[in-house]
Amino acid sequence: MAFPTMIGVLLDADFDYGVEVLEGVRTFARTRPDWHVMPIPAAQEGLLTRLARSGDLHGVVGAFLSDRWIESRLPPTLKVVNAANLSPITSVCSVVPDDFAVGRLAARHLLDLGYRNMLVVADRATYASHLRREGFLAAAAAEPECHVEDLTAEASGSSATYRLETVWQAWLETAERETAVFCVSDHLACRFWSVCRACAPEVQARVCAIVGVGDAVAARVISGLDLTSVPLPGRTIGHHAAARLERLLAGGTGVCCERIAPEGITVRGSTSRYASADPVVARAMGIALQTLDQHLGVDEIARRTGVSRRTLELHFRIAFGRSPAEEIRIRRLELARRLLAETSLPVASIAARVGAGSVQAFTTLFRQTFGLPPAAWRAKHER
Repeated sequence: MAFPTMIGVLLDADFDYGVEVLEGVRTFARTRPDWHVMPIPAAQEGLLTRLARSGDLHGVVGAFLSDRWIESRLPPTLKVVNAANLSPITSVCSVVPDDFAVGRLAARHLLDLGYRNMLVVADRATYASHLRREGFLAAAAAEPECHVEDLTAEASGSSATYRLETVWQAWLETAERETAVFCVSDHLACRFWSVCRACAPEVQARVCAIVGVGDAVAARVISGLDLTSVPLPGRTIGHHAAARLERLLAGGTGVCCERIAPEGITVRGSTSRYASADPVVARAMGIALQTLDQHLGVDEIARRTGVSRRTLELHFRIAFGRSPAEEIRIRRLELARRLLAETSLPVASIAARVGAGSVQAFTTLFRQTFGLPPAAWRAKHER
């Protein structure tokens, strides 16, 4: 009788992400009958150390604090794959979120909504926070006339995370214009929102949109904030990390880092409003951008906006110089192009995301607009 291959999964302190990674590892393990997967909570690092040193574990996938932590707690013969950007890890293989792309995606969403005044809120908790902030700032800097304020611990001069509330309060009281806010985690977004809620209504109104990262259910429930968020690709990371671990167990060597891009953004009420002084355009574009995958007709968008089609057409002509159908078509194609360039989603999934109706219809429209079918365009623009 063969002994099982014991695989530990050290969960991330972010419970939602940790569980997603665990499920990805378990999915891979279903194809390996000899694998036995053991979840280890983040608060039980000592248990992991004891199991590893006793020889009871053959491999570990986990959210590791640092190279020094790995060296001090795990035997060098243990096969290890890191699954989180808690710090820059170079001693073992990593399969991690592309956190720079996470920040870039959040910025792109706010830019698509028409916002040009933005605020980034970050702390110094993890390397992931730094990467998300940098991705957001880089994407915003590439957009003409975009103004971004930075309320990170470094930029604000705050030496401790708990003091950030004071910094946020001061910013809210002195802000002179409506601003869209990106927070590098859902937890930070909900903390920021709690400070906003304690302010006078006219102060709250200066925050016109909030985006977080992680799509954490608990954070939304506790805060009461219907938060737009960038989900982290935890299951994909767990599956890829398990595959990498299998190669190491089979004798593979070398250190590598695989970054998994986010597949999209989950849009909710915190970014339901399009940035326009025209309330008809603001409402209609908010509805359209949240329902791209449903391919709503102009008549239905007008109905949900509360105006006639003729009125909607007039307002769009004044705002964009185009009809609603033309403007929404442009937005669909822009989203499709970004998904092709920045994710590994299949063409069929992208067609569904942008409400193209069918892969054939999507391919035809994409070729007519950009001169190449989607797959060929992606191959030409691979980074």
